[in-house]
Amino acid sequence: MTRTLPQDYLKLHLIVIILGFTAILGRLTDVSALGVVFYRTLLASLGMYGVARIQKKNILIPFKESLPLLGVGAIISLHWMCFFGSARASTIAISLVTFSVTSFFTSILEPLIKKTKISWIEVLLGVLVVAGMYFVFKFEYQYITGIVIGILAAFLATVFSVINAQLTKKYQAQTITFYEMVGAFVASWVFIPIIVYASPDTHFQLIPSPKDWIWIAILGLICTVYPYNEMVKLLKKISAFTLNLSINMEPIYGILLAYFIFGEKERMTTGFYIGGILILLSVILHPFLKPAK
Repeated sequence: MTRTLPQDYLKLHLIVIILGFTAILGRLTDVSALGVVFYRTLLASLGMYGVARIQKKNILIPFKESLPLLGVGAIISLHWMCFFGSARASTIAISLVTFSVTSFFTSILEPLIKKTKISWIEVLLGVLVVAGMYFVFKFEYQYITGIVIGILAAFLATVFSVINAQLTKKYQAQTITFYEMVGAFVASWVFIPIIVYASPDTHFQLIPSPKDWIWIAILGLICTVYPYNEMVKLLKKISAFTLNLSINMEPIYGILLAYFIFGEKERMTTGFYIGGILILLSVILHPFLKPAK
């Protein structure tokens, strides 16, 4: 792992702000969560390949080598379906804040995969995030479905970010991101007939309107191609835990943005402020508590 510079942390938080728009853009479209993932990954795949061609970079690898990357892409597809599904089943605030448990999952999962000792400091910071979530959702029992789906999305995000931290040792960032977006696109394409067949009484809108295409294009290109490519690059310099802990700021940025866009529907409770402070505290404390290497 190479040395981390201050600008790396600034870039990380710029990425988090951009990611804060994803749930909002997904909510602005009338297309189902599955449809949003399908078109987002299609545009992201084309966008990443186009950028590589412009930069005259060869990001293609043999098919057999690409299978693990495509598999991670399938996990990303499931993660996004759960993430957008949580926002549809509850509110943007809930989908964003449940995502914060990624740091708790990462504090346990990353050492298991890397075969290193569990950092109890990271576990405690993860527990602090969970405590923040408790305050946010103390009185939100009516959104239990959205909360459960959101926590599943957080677990899936943990899995692919920890695996990506290992993949960066072998492949360049653009190669990883391109094949993962292709894998996510193929997975969402496979899921469409399965989910439609399994839920015949549920209406799934899969054809975007002209307005939907605008939001999906922003989501697929600006909010996917740049941030995911940069996140994979940053995993060469920071741990998956540090990445996911910083992404805990996404709910704070995203909910503030959602409140300005959607108004009273996304009004924050006192519990949100208490929980948000605890989540923010976990991000601030991490650099000071983590032992220097």
